[in-house]
Amino acid sequence: MNSETTLSCDDEPVEIVDAAGRPLAMVSAGEAHRQSLPHRAVLVLFLDLEARIILGRRAAFAPAYPGRWDLPGRGHARPGEAFLDAALRVGQALFPGRCGRFRFAYAVAATRDTAFETLHVFWCRLTEISLALESLPQKEEFLAVNADEMTALAADFRELLTPEVIDAFEYGRLFDG
Repeated sequence: MNSETTLSCDDEPVEIVDAAGRPLAMVSAGEAHRQSLPHRAVLVLFLDLEARIILGRRAAFAPAYPGRWDLPGRGHARPGEAFLDAALRVGQALFPGRCGRFRFAYAVAATRDTAFETLHVFWCRLTEISLALESLPQKEEFLAVNADEMTALAADFRELLTPEVIDAFEYGRLFDG
């Protein structure tokens, strides 16, 4: 696929779903977000071999929370795509060849806090994480933190984290994997 045929995140098609998760229509992701329409997405929580959560730094030009540490494994489920398949695709895009087994963690209903995404969350323990972070082709920054480090970040440096990271931590959903 060349760059001329690659869809931007806003242009990719997503399924609008009802409260039971049944597809109702298909629109672009950008349109779903603009109209606050519930649609399907996944979040992969990556853990290293020491059970530290992997955070990724958002780009300095990101429209929301630029430069803050976030959960990097988020993506839309494609029309007709199973949530696990979407999680595998997101994981391989971030950490090619370094993803271990994926395990379903929990689901979150579409709300304003999830950007109206019906979110299925998966755990993935990365293999060879020290090598994975150093040899990634993209120029993203990653950080592995344990529960004690996350406690300190959430208490004293909240402005460095996205609200999603803080909420997931405070609800006890980051270190259960």
